[in-house]
Amino acid sequence: MSEIAILTPIDALIQVSKEAAKKTGEDVAIRKVSFRNAIAAAKEFEKAGTEVIISRGTLGLKLIESDLSIPVVQIPITGYDLLRTIKEAQKLGQKIGIADTRDVLQGIQTIESVLGFSIEKHCVIVPEEAEAAVEALSKKEIDVLIGKSIFTNKVKNNSIKTVILTSGEESVIQAIHEARSLIEVRRTELKRTKELQAILDFIADGVIAVDEKGVITVCNPSVYSILNLPYDSVIGKQIDDILVNSQMKKVLSTGKEELNRIQDANGVKVIANRIPIRHEQKVFGAVCTFQEVHRLQQQEQEIRKKLLHRGHVTKYSLNNIVGESEMYQKAIEKVKKYSQVDSTILLTGETGVGKEVFAHLIHSFSKRTEGPFVAVNCAAIPENLLESELFGYVEGAFTGAKKGGKTGLFELAHQGTIFLDEIGELAESLQAQLLRVLQEGEVMRLGDERVIPINIRVIAASNRDFEKMVEDGSFRADLYYRLNILDIPIPSLRERILDIPLLCDFFIKELEPGIRRNIKGFTAEAMKIMQSYHWPGNIRQLRNIVERAMILSPEKLIDSETVLAAGGKDFSKLHVLKQHSINEVDEETKLQNYEKEYILNVLKQVNGNKTEAAKILGIGRTTLWRKINSL
Repeated sequence: MSEIAILTPIDALIQVSKEAAKKTGEDVAIRKVSFRNAIAAAKEFEKAGTEVIISRGTLGLKLIESDLSIPVVQIPITGYDLLRTIKEAQKLGQKIGIADTRDVLQGIQTIESVLGFSIEKHCVIVPEEAEAAVEALSKKEIDVLIGKSIFTNKVKNNSIKTVILTSGEESVIQAIHEARSLIEVRRTELKRTKELQAILDFIADGVIAVDEKGVITVCNPSVYSILNLPYDSVIGKQIDDILVNSQMKKVLSTGKEELNRIQDANGVKVIANRIPIRHEQKVFGAVCTFQEVHRLQQQEQEIRKKLLHRGHVTKYSLNNIVGESEMYQKAIEKVKKYSQVDSTILLTGETGVGKEVFAHLIHSFSKRTEGPFVAVNCAAIPENLLESELFGYVEGAFTGAKKGGKTGLFELAHQGTIFLDEIGELAESLQAQLLRVLQEGEVMRLGDERVIPINIRVIAASNRDFEKMVEDGSFRADLYYRLNILDIPIPSLRERILDIPLLCDFFIKELEPGIRRNIKGFTAEAMKIMQSYHWPGNIRQLRNIVERAMILSPEKLIDSETVLAAGGKDFSKLHVLKQHSINEVDEETKLQNYEKEYILNVLKQVNGNKTEAAKILGIGRTTLWRKINSL
């Protein structure tokens, strides 16, 4: 099908159009149509792939006003067309009249001044005025009426001749060239529109554009997913009917942009940017882009995880938990139970008992296990830096602030867990800020006015006596009670002496690949020394001494001498203990030998009667049986 089609009811224009098309070299479809079936014919061409319709006069206006989606080009009435038609009319009579639009009549006025005579004119605005215009000119006793067929067909006076005003070949050629230019422009615009739509469809940000009246003209798919709106329900609607408190009318009226504004959009927290669209200093629209805060924080976390050398993830699991003592198992049961809720947890215990391991376990068992785990040692970071580390800062917040600012650790922990170790060392000013984070669930970066909502689970830990600190005023009571919703006391190593052999075996297996020593374990005497020490450094200290003993041991079994050497100054007092232990063993052996001899003598005296022997020995029959079996 041809890209260009000419539709006209005039036979003469059909032939002229064929000649004009031939001269342009364009493949133009030319069809004669009536006023009644013109729109149907145009739609037929449109469906077949025609990109531009060419017509003229009233028929052209009818096609322009129809619901065609392709453009309609009007064949112009040039000065040459008017002059040619007037010359032809002069052959039929002296007094000439014309009815047409204002544009055509202005051309007539120019010709009048050149030819030196006047023509009766009647201006018509809409086709419905055609009959009244012809009647008005007839009353002026004209000899000839010139005009388009819609006017000449209305002449009822037989004495009035008619000449149809039509376009010449040059006019049709001009219309064909215009149609070709229009096709190229539309194709270029269509390509740009598709490129823009592809970009809008691809980006995750919601994008809405409005005209100067606040009516939505552009909307991408992300808007529907973020705001949970039915598809295709937005275009053509007022922005404030779709997005509550959109602030777009304010941007349209003031012409001022609004950037990085956090707002509630239909129940969703978003960060919105609104900018005016200007042309020649006039605002004729505005664009709003917005991102869901929750998704933005998730993306930021993922990016930072990839950029950091060590991601914020847990590194301990149940495989790292060693201990069968009752106190320790009770603590583990609390971990499993408390991890299922989001309440704040306070871990207490001496230095080295494994508070961070417990924090990792709580995160691993929780519903936040897929989120980040951010560990902060409040005592290891200088007080003047801890605030910026926890809360982050914007560019220019203080001297030395990084370009682009920095995300705080609270933000990095969004949708996950933050572990605040040594919380008792937190400065009083930061205690107040931490309390606000726990109560409000939001943070504010240093130097910024924006409040950033966060969703985190807080686990705090300390070896300090909080009740005493609250009493002497060094720790805020309200923060302590906010932290101590769920508490897990972790027993010291000297409260779980029976777990020391298990821990030693665990550390030997863990350290063996790095040390490359085939150590099998500890002698009984060496283990007795290990269980006799008070372990002020708890598990951390135990691991260090096991590692040292593995390196120092000349044999596969670590003996007491190696243990004492590995303990160094800390174990100096245990040299005396060792000798005392040896003496105790000797005395115990002597007693066992004496008891054995005495029981055998009594049994011999009563001829093996165990009931009688038990009475003489002053012990129960069952006890006697046990002692006989151990002989």
